[in-house]
Amino acid sequence: MPQIYWENFTKLEYWFSGIAGDLSSTPVIERGTYFFWFFLSVFTVVFSLGVILKVITSYISEQHPLHPKFNFWGDNIIWIGVLGNIWFLVRQLSVGFLGARFWVVVLAIWGLILLYFIARYFIYFFKIEYLYFKKNGIAISKKLKL
Repeated sequence: MPQIYWENFTKLEYWFSGIAGDLSSTPVIERGTYFFWFFLSVFTVVFSLGVILKVITSYISEQHPLHPKFNFWGDNIIWIGVLGNIWFLVRQLSVGFLGARFWVVVLAIWGLILLYFIARYFIYFFKIEYLYFKKNGIAISKKLKL
């Protein structure tokens, strides 16, 4: 198992290697390591979760408050999984710019922002929308045309 040098995470050269200059290609992750299987499984699970959210929308009413949310969240999660797997592929093919590590940071930031909005929705808005749906049979966002 390769040694992890934690101090590399604080250096910009580590994150931007493979962009230009003498660091024109990023090192390939060896197939038998934990990192290889970690990246492959994480992005595949993220993609699968997005597909599951999209399939769930087929089984819930269009008037349910979660229906438009699951569509939006599912699309974003699918894109994170697809782009993550593409990143991993081009990294394994030693493509310099597209295989750079900072693309993982971009995907992680996208995922964290999405998680923030999902958590905020369930903490502040879901209970109100669900009670309104139970009382009137229609989601607030549908009635307000949001």
